[in-house]
Amino acid sequence: MKQGIFRKLIGAAAACTMAAAAVPFSASAATEQVLVGYRGDINFDGAVSVTDAVILAHHLNLTAPMTDAASADRADMDRNGAINAIDLTLLKRAMYNQVFEGIYEEVEIPEAQLMEAPIKAVRPSVPSVGDVKILMVTVNFPDCSFTEGYTDEQVQDMMFGPSDPASPLYPMESISGYFSRASYGRLNMTGEVYSYTSSNSIDSYVGRTDDLVDEVLAALDDRIDYSQFDADGNGTMDTMLLALPGSASTDDWWPCNGGYYNNRYFDGVVLGNLCVGGWALSDVTGFISTWVHELGHGMGLPDYYKYVNTEDGYYGLNGDAGLEMMDDAFGDMSAFSKLMLGWYTTDEVMLYNGGTQTYTLQSSQQAPNCIVIPRYDINGYLSEYFIVEYATYEGNNIHWLFANGGIRILHCQAEIVEGYWGPELKYNNYGMYYDDSNQKQRVLRLVNEGNGFFGSGAVINSGTAGFAWYDDNGYQTVDPGVTVSVGQLTDGSYTITISQ
Repeated sequence: MKQGIFRKLIGAAAACTMAAAAVPFSASAATEQVLVGYRGDINFDGAVSVTDAVILAHHLNLTAPMTDAASADRADMDRNGAINAIDLTLLKRAMYNQVFEGIYEEVEIPEAQLMEAPIKAVRPSVPSVGDVKILMVTVNFPDCSFTEGYTDEQVQDMMFGPSDPASPLYPMESISGYFSRASYGRLNMTGEVYSYTSSNSIDSYVGRTDDLVDEVLAALDDRIDYSQFDADGNGTMDTMLLALPGSASTDDWWPCNGGYYNNRYFDGVVLGNLCVGGWALSDVTGFISTWVHELGHGMGLPDYYKYVNTEDGYYGLNGDAGLEMMDDAFGDMSAFSKLMLGWYTTDEVMLYNGGTQTYTLQSSQQAPNCIVIPRYDINGYLSEYFIVEYATYEGNNIHWLFANGGIRILHCQAEIVEGYWGPELKYNNYGMYYDDSNQKQRVLRLVNEGNGFFGSGAVINSGTAGFAWYDDNGYQTVDPGVTVSVGQLTDGSYTITISQ
């Protein structure tokens, strides 16, 4: 997480108070009425014909009684529980008039399957879909303590309470609420909170974070079954949030995410991922957004910024269209983040494959959908492509910068390589292939950076800043060969036309 979170947000404005919740994803299976046949189709051949009338006549004169219950049910034309001459008359009348009563059954619609999360290629410790339970421990030191006076139960309710659009803290009313909206209900993140006071002063643990972790885990071992925090049952505790007081040194304890290397097992599991750092609990929204951002790292996402003080500015997604949780530690996650984390089904990602195609694009805060324009083979979305999405002032985007919202296009370069600590996104801002000039490849860039959202009538082509593929030297110079035209906003949706 970066210091100076709002470096790019120049100026001031009053925060709007309107709140709206994103439409949740329902895991319950839907059903629909399906036509399975017609009353009078006694032989199940898909038609009501003379053959059916003959079968019914033979049944009535006892020359060939029906023994099949399903056929007898279809022969009962008036559905009175008895088969007689009236039914034969009704069957003949239906044949004459060619008007047949359909028979329907309610069937379960198979639930759409989520895409495999591309970010799994970097082997993250924290699952990004399904039920995930997080352990948070607030740590006090003899010389550095939380002063807010909250109980563990109160902190747990703040961190992992349900989504609440009416909360004055919305959309940072809880970690659980944020991720439920961001993932369309496809990530159910809950957690438990405990507190601990260390044996030694805070400075004695600088550079020895794993030793502090071991001390905490050992001290709480009698109270906690750590195996409950292993969502996928792989023997690795997904993560632990080690929250230190806000008075902890920002030089030594700025919030960060990383691995655990002491390899000590508790309750049959070893800690996989660690989020640790200091933040004041009195700043509830800042506290929550800090850990949401770090949990994004735990799920495999990199920072989309590189925090440097240079004359040419901030190395991130600049402008109001660039607000993103993994960049600013505020706002919703972008369509790229959602795609990487596996929060879409295949049908929800509209893949451009040439020619002229027109799409309907809904708000990313209301419905899971985006448009992907690939450069070459999409390669499981671990390649170079553009993502088109519609961002609105709703859900996790309740921030004055999104007051108008609109279309934004993200330039993505999601290639995977073997990095310093294993597989990683090749051009992540702290990887070995990232160019510090910030002029070459990065995991994520914003097209037309600093100039806001695109609206109706906008035409994005090779003349638009940043709308270009990377060349062999890593610069954005290659004409993508497509034009993106933004149509009208009608009933909450934009029409987007992409043409070669």
